[in-house]
Parts: sequence; C-alpha cells; structure tokens
Amino acid sequence: MIRLSTALFVLFLFPSVASAQTDPDAAARFISELGEQAVEVLQDQSTSLEAREERLRGIVAESLDIKTIGEFAVGKTWERASEEEKEEYMELFSVYLLQIYTQRLGGYTGQTLQIDGSSAYKDRDAVVETTIVQDGADNIDVKWLVRDSDNDSSKGLRILDVIVDGKSLALAQRKEFTNIIAREKMSGLLNLLRLKVSKYSAQS
Repeated sequence: MIRLSTALFVLFLFPSVASAQTDPDAAARFISELGEQAVEVLQDQSTSLEAREERLRGIVAESLDIKTIGEFAVGKTWERASEEEKEEYMELFSVYLLQIYTQRLGGYTGQTLQIDGSSAYKDRDAVVETTIVQDGADNIDVKWLVRDSDNDSSKGLRILDVIVDGKSLALAQRKEFTNIIAREKMSGLLNLLRLKVSKYSAQS
C-alpha cells in the first residue's frame, strides 16, 4: 500500500463536490506524460530559451486547476471578497502560479521523473508518487494530488497540489497568503501579487 505523507492528509480542505473517483492509473499516466512533455521542451535546443519557457508555461497552464488552487490559497477570505477583488486576484494569481511551477519544472533539466505508484485519495482524488532521479545528487520525493474534473469537460485531469519531500506547495502558499490577509487584508495580498507579477513581466 502506498503510504501518504502527513502533509497530504491536510488537503481534505480542498473543496470537493460529489463526483466520480479519479482513476489512479489515469492520474499516473497524466503525470508521466507531463514529465515527458517537459523534458522534450527543455531538451529542445533548436529554439530560444524564451520560446522554451513559453511552451513550458503552456504545458503547466493545461495541467493545473488554477481556480481551485487559487481559492484554496486564500481560505475563507474568498467567500468575503468582492467580485472585483476575486477577478483581479485570479488574474494575478494565474500569472504568479504559472511562473512558480514553470520555474520548478524548468529546474529539473537533465533529470528523470520516475513513477513509483498511484492510489485513490479520499472520495474523489488520486495521488501519484514519483521520484526525481538526479545524477550525482540525492533523489527528490514528489507526490502529485490529481483530480478528474469530470463535471467540466474543458478541464479533465488537473493537478491540485505538489508535495516535495513531504512539504505541500499548496499549504505553504495558503499559510503565506492568509498571514498577509490577516495583517493587511485582501488589498495587501493584491498589492503583493501586483509587485510579483510586474517583476516577472520585467524579467521576461
């Protein structure tokens, strides 16, 4: 039986409506194909670095459930936010999240994604356990929380969280964002995201 990390059990906080269980084997194939696509892009020396980054960003955008992750990151504040705040937040958060995941995948150049197993998680999701195999360095344990959004045919399988060496990226994001909101309210978080997104734009 696949043993899940402690951090993963906190992810019941992700909203889940009644729906079919995500097929663990399909989730494993989804993550395997994601890794293969990323490697293909990163190893393509016939295009510029900017073009490779743009292609990788597109792959990431099609692999993440950005809306669910974004709502989870701000907790109950999402319900209290105005429509204008929600709209701007999602626009900024999408750019921010894609940059984070694109940089992370881009950092795995020359490494191998090994699928170790997959299992059903709770009543809807699946967990795919993988290892990033690195020559001359310690391997990295990575778990992927995947959901089949079968109630939205435009989405299909999407990643909800990535747990790297036992640390949940979604939970870390939620802690950071909710701490900012507690001190500076939603307007403070929006200001921070504006700064981060403008920095990414200046660097690209």
